[in-house]
Amino acid sequence: MRAGTATTPFAGTGAVRYPPGTIADAGLPTDLAADAARQRRLRDAFAAEELRSMRLALRVRLVIIPVLAAWIAVENQYPEFLYFYPFLLLFALLGAAPLLLRRRGIDAAWVRYLFPLLDITLFTLMVMLQNPLEPQLVPPQMLLRFGNDIYLYIFIAASAFSYSPGVVVWTGAWAALAWTVATLAIYRLPDTIGWMGDAHWKALTDAERIGTALHPHFVNLGLLGRQTLLFLLTGAALAVFVNRARRLVAQQADAERQRANLTRYFSPNLVEELAQSDEPLGPTRQQLVAVLFADLVGFTQLAESMPPTTVIALLRDFHARMQHAVFTHQGTVDKYIGDAVMATFGTPRPGPADATNALRCAGAMRAAVAEWNAARTACGEAACRVGIGVHFGPGVLGDIGGASRLEFAVLGDAVNVASRLERLTRELGAAAVVSDALVAAARAEGGADVEALLAAYEPGPPATPRGRAVPVAVWVCR
Repeated sequence: MRAGTATTPFAGTGAVRYPPGTIADAGLPTDLAADAARQRRLRDAFAAEELRSMRLALRVRLVIIPVLAAWIAVENQYPEFLYFYPFLLLFALLGAAPLLLRRRGIDAAWVRYLFPLLDITLFTLMVMLQNPLEPQLVPPQMLLRFGNDIYLYIFIAASAFSYSPGVVVWTGAWAALAWTVATLAIYRLPDTIGWMGDAHWKALTDAERIGTALHPHFVNLGLLGRQTLLFLLTGAALAVFVNRARRLVAQQADAERQRANLTRYFSPNLVEELAQSDEPLGPTRQQLVAVLFADLVGFTQLAESMPPTTVIALLRDFHARMQHAVFTHQGTVDKYIGDAVMATFGTPRPGPADATNALRCAGAMRAAVAEWNAARTACGEAACRVGIGVHFGPGVLGDIGGASRLEFAVLGDAVNVASRLERLTRELGAAAVVSDALVAAARAEGGADVEALLAAYEPGPPATPRGRAVPVAVWVCR
């Protein structure tokens, strides 16, 4: 957008019909409402990420299953490996089932816990049941020696896709429980050779010990203890990782919220600098600053004939257009005072064109109000008139307020004069009144468009703002 032109991004359609998603639509919620909105956005973000993770987990599963199918065919002879293929098909269906349920509107918490349980139960049955296609069945106790427990770590790792620490812990715990139950079921078979006392074990010769350990019916419960412990520790460690990831996302979202809050007051080009600074607004100091006041003339009388919701909508629409003009010209919204807007240029960092930017902003505000009024009158609504006062001079910058509630403020003569100049627009019937100090500062900055901007102004009679003994030379835009 070129400085001082009449273009604004609002295709005005009246006070209560501003486009959704604009700054006006955002409003200024209370702290509680903002916190609730932030929590809601965070939940929605995690829900959306969980959905993407479910889809990704399904794609990963559909890649892993053919790989396992090929490996099973290599590791087992025909037709023995055919026994495993129906189970692999069931694993594929279990991976797709949560997405299908979600499409039907079923997204309860129990769904997230059910399918890890089904996956692990199905896998345990697959590797612990006898393969009927084997020509010679091995003793059930031998099934515990094939190292199939390592595949359960795939399910524990996959549970991290849920972004839920509870689901991860549950998956690790269920893997430990399912494997323990299956192992103990085999251990309780009548022909199992299992635990023996320490005295008995020491009484055996070395050859007897080796023979016992290698016996096809021997079950080592010590191995089960290590397996169970590792399942639980892996689930717990992954749960800590997932929880840490969620906290990092929440912290990043909070940082983005803080940046969003800064964008309510400062132009976007300053937001990143302020967000990364240890002392973003600097110490209390005095510096030259341009101050602008914009006010809806006759707002009190206008509001008397409107319902409250229309009054608020009108103010939000007006404030949004004024705020857009301020930010477009590298200004800062200091505060909203009822129907008025106070903006500063050169805060918190002075720039090489602060006075010129304030002059450009005043022109952009007038153009925005003209466009807004065209839309309002087309809708049968009353036109609005704005009064703008701008001054350039020394101001005091710093934090004011109590220990629990601070506000960065600009105070001093520059603010007082700008406020009086805005009020002077009513007496002079002008759209804008700017001080000669502002004009001189803008000319000194050497902007190429300064004289074009000043073409809309003419020297006015010296004004003596209330509380000032020395008159102020002014320029008036009718």
